[in-house]
Formats: sequence, structure tokens, C-alpha cells
Amino acid sequence: MKNGIKAICIVTLMACAPMAMAGAVNLTLARTSLTNVSDAAGLWQHEGGNIVKAGVKVGQYALHRRVTTGGTGLPLNTAMTTITLFLSTAAGSAPQNVTLQGAHDFTAGNFRGSVSAASNRYSWIQGGDATYSSLGGGGLGLVINWNGASQLTLP
Repeated sequence: MKNGIKAICIVTLMACAPMAMAGAVNLTLARTSLTNVSDAAGLWQHEGGNIVKAGVKVGQYALHRRVTTGGTGLPLNTAMTTITLFLSTAAGSAPQNVTLQGAHDFTAGNFRGSVSAASNRYSWIQGGDATYSSLGGGGLGLVINWNGASQLTLP
């Protein structure tokens, strides 16, 4: 009986081992527009552009940052940030998408957050960690890490 239980435990661990591996994807967000909109409560930054993976355009993105007077100013110098990645799909259908939320640091020009939502095709990435840093010229180097099979990836 003890050998049977040991065998079940070993098989269970082996079956779960691939899931323990972490995956990651590196994307470039190539900005094509940036608009600042001031209002009584602070400032909105609206940004949009193309998503590039290994030199190939794989979709578009929409990003907005919110600076709120009294809540995100100095010493933090930060903004609430939401980024939605619209990933290329067949013409005539709504795109698959992944939404990230977190904070942008204006001093360093970087972002830290996580995947807060995803369409069904990419639902496995929810909860993944996300960071970006400036590549210069308006580009951002976005990295998303997740727990789970490393074979999974965005487009």
C-alpha cells in the first residue's frame, strides 16, 4: 500500500512539473500617438501604437495614464496606468486582447503591474507580472511573465 501511494505521489509531481515552469514574452510597444488632456482633477495621457514581436507587427495597443492631483504627484511622480493589447485576428472579428494595470514612474520612465483581464484565448495569462521600460524614441520594451507552461505565448 505504501509503495502504491508513493507511486501516485511521484506520478502526480511529474504531471504537475511542466506547469511549474514559468513563461515570458518580450514585446515592443511602438508609439504612434500621444495626447495629454488636462482636467480639474489632474491629467490624462492617451497613447496608442503598434505591438511588435521579434520584428513583426502582431497587433495594436491603447494605453492611458492618469495623474490625479494630490494622489500621484511628488514624491511618487507616478500615474495609474492601463494598457490594452489588441492582438491580430481574422478580419471582421473583435480582436483577442490582454489588459494590464499598474503604475508608471515618470522619473524612471518605467511601469510595474500585472495582467488584470484577457479574452478567452489568453485567459491563462491573467495574474502574470508585467513591466516595461523606455527604449527611447517613444518605444517601450514590455515583458510579461506568467506561471504555467512555458510553451504558452502571446501571438
